[in-house]
Formats: sequence, C-alpha cells, structure tokens
Amino acid sequence: MESLNDLLRRTRTAWVWVLRIAVGSVFIASGMSKSIDIWGTVYKIEEYLQLWGWHQPRTIVTMASMALCGDEFVLGCLLMTGSYRRTAVWLLTALMAFMLPLSLWIWVDDPVADCGCFGDMLVISNRATFWKNVAITLGLICLWRSNRKVAGIVSPYLQWAIGAVLTLYIVAVGMIGYNIQPLIDFRRFPDGTSLSETDSEDTSDEDEATYTFIYENDKGERAEFHTDNLPDSTWTFVDRKLTGGDETVADGFVILDEGEDITPYVISDKGEQLLVVVPEILRVNPSHTYAINTLSRYITERGGTMTALLSSDRLGIDYWMDISMAEYPVYTAEPTLLKELVRGNVGVVYLVDGRIVWKRALSSIDTDMFDKPDQTTSLREETPPGAGFLGHLTLALLIVAGAIVFIDRTGFAIHWLWARKNKKGRETASRE
Repeated sequence: MESLNDLLRRTRTAWVWVLRIAVGSVFIASGMSKSIDIWGTVYKIEEYLQLWGWHQPRTIVTMASMALCGDEFVLGCLLMTGSYRRTAVWLLTALMAFMLPLSLWIWVDDPVADCGCFGDMLVISNRATFWKNVAITLGLICLWRSNRKVAGIVSPYLQWAIGAVLTLYIVAVGMIGYNIQPLIDFRRFPDGTSLSETDSEDTSDEDEATYTFIYENDKGERAEFHTDNLPDSTWTFVDRKLTGGDETVADGFVILDEGEDITPYVISDKGEQLLVVVPEILRVNPSHTYAINTLSRYITERGGTMTALLSSDRLGIDYWMDISMAEYPVYTAEPTLLKELVRGNVGVVYLVDGRIVWKRALSSIDTDMFDKPDQTTSLREETPPGAGFLGHLTLALLIVAGAIVFIDRTGFAIHWLWARKNKKGRETASRE
C-alpha cells in the first residue's frame, strides 16, 4: 500500500506541473504575441512613458521592448519545462512585482484603453488584466519552494542549450517583425482586406467606427478633437477613443485632405496602387525619399498609382513635398490608423483592385531592383514572410528542442544501463 509520504510527493509533483504549465503558458502567449509585433510593443511602452512625462530615445525603447518580450517568452518556456527551476521562478516573480502594481494603477486610474499585455492578439479589460496578474503572482508564490523539488524535462547540464535555442527563436521572430512586418497581423487591416468603398457599401452606418482624438500641447493640456477639426502642429497626438460603431470594419480607414474625407477618391478599386505610410514624419531619414521616388516611377510606368499618407498638417505636407520632391499626391490620416495599417517609420502597402496584397517596411525592399530599365521584377514577388514562415520556424524550434531532449534522455538511459550492468557484476562477484 502506498505510504502517506509517497502520496504527498505525487500530489506535490502533479500540482507543480499544473502550475508550471498554466503560468508558463500565459507568459509564453504574452511574450510571443508582443515579439511578433515589436512595433506595437514600442508604441505601447511609449504611451506609458508619455503618461509619466518621460521621453526616451526610440532606440532605448525598442531594446527594452525586445528584452521584455524575449524574457517573458524564454522564462515562460523554461518554467513550463522545469528548467532553471529556481532562477525562472524568481525572475518571473520580480517581473510581476512591477506588473501587478502597474495593472492595479491602470484599472483604478484608467489612463489607457488596455494594458497591451497580449499586444493586439488579445485585448482584455484593465480589470481582467489586474486579476490575471493576481492569479499569476499567486501561482509563482506557490512555486517558490516546490518548483526546485520536482525535476524538469531536461537535466541541468543541458538546460543552457534549451535556453539558447529559445532565445535565438524569439530574437528571429522579433527582428523580422521589426525590420519587415509582423509574421502574423493581429490588427484591423491584414493582407486581403479591401480598402475600397465598393467592398464596404453593405456596411451599415451604425457599424462604422467613429472616434475622437486626444492631443496634448506644450503646456500639458489635453483636448479631444474630431476628424474634421484636428489641431495644428503645436499639439501632439496622445490617444483616440472609439465613440461609436465597430472598430473592426474596414470603413475605419479614412484619408483626409484639408479635413475632408477623400478615401473613395484615393483608393482605387481597379489596378495596382502603392501607399507610402509615414506615421511619424520627424523620424524619417530624408535619404529614404530616393527609394520612394524609385517605387513611384516604377508603378506609374506600369499604369499604377502611388499615394503618400502622413500623420501631419499642411505644414508637414509642404515639408514632405519639399524634401522628397514628390511627384505623387500626399494626404493625411490619423496617426494610430497609419500605425495599424503598416509597421515601421516608413511603410509600403501594395494594393490590387483596392485590396491589400502585402505590406512591409520600406527599408526591407530592395528598390534597386525596380530602378533597372531591363528588369522584370514584379511587386507581387515582394510578399514578406508570414504565418507560414512562422510555422516553419516553430517547427524547426521543436525539432531542435526535441533533439536536445532525446540526447539528454539517451544519456540517462546509457548511464542507467551501465550502472545496472556494474551492479549485476558486483552481485555475481559477491556470490562467487
């Protein structure tokens, strides 16, 4: 009959594995969703910093975003597999020591619409975020003493290999999302979305998303504006509020010219079109305008059109026309909308018949290929890696991690067989 100690040990082992899987899964989902869309994490962190009056260089914020997302994912995986049993728990607890009070403040004060803990993959209320963090923290506290007493999947001498493979994987996912585009688009305008009016005629007026936009001036004063009365350049965009309709409909895409909605006149439902998207004009390197003009010449020679969309006023448009020597039309759009449409300081969206075929950062496009008289390069060939590539990358991770576990278990099996053989030899010798 099983002793009480054995029963307690088995129960403890079962609960430890339940907590490892439950808590680890949350961190894996959080870190993975934000790593896929590093730009979204950067914007969310900058939103918090603006609330606190802290202004940090974009480079520092980007590195912090990658570190946060990578740590959540890697530590979540290590916790789930029982690797670095003491270190993983304490580092995640230290992270929650910051996140738990932050989520409480967000719930009570409601300074942002959502915390961004799962990026755009899953948006939950500030209240749900707080209680989620409470549950995670309690789970980690329960693991403080018990986690190191239950062995993991991989022995300690090979845990570094698991950590290294996980780090390389999440860094690759983040770098692709930052330099090209997110491998999975969780936003309102994924590939295949139609931006032309003809495909949204059957959408009722009640479903159309309407917003008010929050801006802040140099004195720290905030005010709300509508699309027809956006402020001048002395005001800085802070946030927007959904005041009606459904935010998921494509009608939320609005192009403005002197405050007038001209989207139906800009987005064509026939032929090829490029949208050059500049959400933050002051962060654009003027040298990028050469690449933009190259793409403009390429598509116009083939009967298509190019349009630039800026989150700026008339002065910003004049500035852009001056530095870029643009021969294409330039209009404005709400900054958050542009950041949702495509990621990057300068993004390019390729449309065919008003429907998004692909979108990617300008810096990831080899524009020299489109500046040769005899070239036959097609814009369709510039489709960036997507969910399929992420699937292959994840499969490679699982294969390598599985190989490490196999090698580890094989070593244990050989050691066990060798020890058993020696034990039988000693027993035989003692009998003789």
